[in-house]
Amino acid sequence: MLDGRVAIVTGGGRGIGRAHALRLAAYGARVVVNDAGVAPDGVATEETPADAVVSEILDAGGDAVAHRGDIAALAVGQALVELAVDRWGRLDIVVNNAGIGRPRVVFNMSEAEWDDVVRVHLKGTFSVSRAACAWWRAQAKGVAALDARLINTSSGLLVAGGAGQSNYVAAKGGVAAFTEAVASEMARYGVTVNAVMPAARTRLSAAGWRMERSTAAFDDTDPTPVAELICYLASSASTAISGQTFHVRGGRVEHVSGWQFGAAIERSDRGFSAAELAIELPKLAGGGPKLAARPPQGWQRRAT
Repeated sequence: MLDGRVAIVTGGGRGIGRAHALRLAAYGARVVVNDAGVAPDGVATEETPADAVVSEILDAGGDAVAHRGDIAALAVGQALVELAVDRWGRLDIVVNNAGIGRPRVVFNMSEAEWDDVVRVHLKGTFSVSRAACAWWRAQAKGVAALDARLINTSSGLLVAGGAGQSNYVAAKGGVAAFTEAVASEMARYGVTVNAVMPAARTRLSAAGWRMERSTAAFDDTDPTPVAELICYLASSASTAISGQTFHVRGGRVEHVSGWQFGAAIERSDRGFSAAELAIELPKLAGGGPKLAARPPQGWQRRAT
């Protein structure tokens, strides 16, 4: 499915990112495995998980190279793209997966806990995407269209609620919005941009786990179903899909719709006074006499 294609996976040394890198390689992609080797909270360690994953890929007959930089720095994002291009002459797929967790209720959260989580998840996604999209745009000159893929990682906590994770949810909400915007920007160049909300119990998700538990007959510690969705979105088979978000957990894949205009109140002669809004506005939010039909608002899981 992915023979001859070149992929970058950030945060590819452990958990879901490791599964992404291994499955992409199993389908034939050559993979740059990025992982800074930090602890779940982002504190530096001496570990080199990217090297371990590269060894697994090479032992299985694939081709991969390790990268250990902090992708939140724009220079590192650029270097990561250049590594792929210098080694294999092309770049087809970027999977932005790297992240850290520092759960804390908002009134106890420090500035560093907020900044570091937003920096890694949101700025890190921007950093690598910026470099990749610039390269793809340059390659698109003089050709009909590319067949490239940018896949970002959001979170089901946008739907399920993220108590104690306001920094993480804010960053992942930004990633989802970023995905839709960049999908519009890159469509003309033959680059699709999608987001995945993965559900698999890893060392990061175990810190402040908030997802509803299920008795479904699958193992939610296994990230392979998430990686299989990534591989599909990374392939040429997904050309018609862009600007979309999917939630995957075991054998269940859900389409997730973002912010939408919903039910409205309106008057044609003038705007509402505050006193009038006190009567009418609660109807839109489920208080008071409800409107007969009220479309879904916010992030919603859709048909499976």
